[in-house]
Amino acid sequence: MSHFRPPRTLALLAALGLALTGCSESKPETAPSPSGPARPSVPVIVPGTPGGPNQTLATVPSSPATVDPDDLTFLSDMMIHHSQALVMAERARTAGSNARVKGLAERIRVGQKPEIEAMRQLLVERGGTPPALEHVEHADHSGMPGMATPAELAKLLNSTGKAFDQLFLALMIKHHEGAVTMSGTAIEKGADLRIGELAQDVSVTQTKEIATMRRLQKEL
Repeated sequence: MSHFRPPRTLALLAALGLALTGCSESKPETAPSPSGPARPSVPVIVPGTPGGPNQTLATVPSSPATVDPDDLTFLSDMMIHHSQALVMAERARTAGSNARVKGLAERIRVGQKPEIEAMRQLLVERGGTPPALEHVEHADHSGMPGMATPAELAKLLNSTGKAFDQLFLALMIKHHEGAVTMSGTAIEKGADLRIGELAQDVSVTQTKEIATMRRLQKEL
């Protein structure tokens, strides 16, 4: 998915496609192909991402006919990624000492929990199998971008007070950076518009939270 396009752009392109089809009425009618009516072949300029180049397409883009494996991988991996963040954020409720750190952890917990369920639904709808998320804190997912190692997570869960706050911010910044990397890959390589929108939301939200956590680090 090299260029993510908002719904409004797609709607305008669809309208353009209809207009182009209407302009061809003066030509002799031809029998429709077995797969349906032919699409217009007039080039269409699709705006790229902010600051990025435009893309020229031969026809109006349509939804993919098959499920992209990159999309399913993103959903499955991000569910695991979010689950570890929930373990870390949950611990902050009782182990943290700084009110702002605890407030941020709660915002992460409240925001990512429903995202896991949304990803589960998207995955099932596309024929994927949701990963097992029970006891995620005991599994080694350190090969995934930004994930804490079992040793790092154990140290965090056994910390309290200021030591917890400092380690929580360090690990969660790295964790968020990993999520942004994963989201960028999904936006670039995936094909499903709904999953692309979700990846974009994750990237934007967590980029903002990284900036907040860096400010909090300076205050501790």
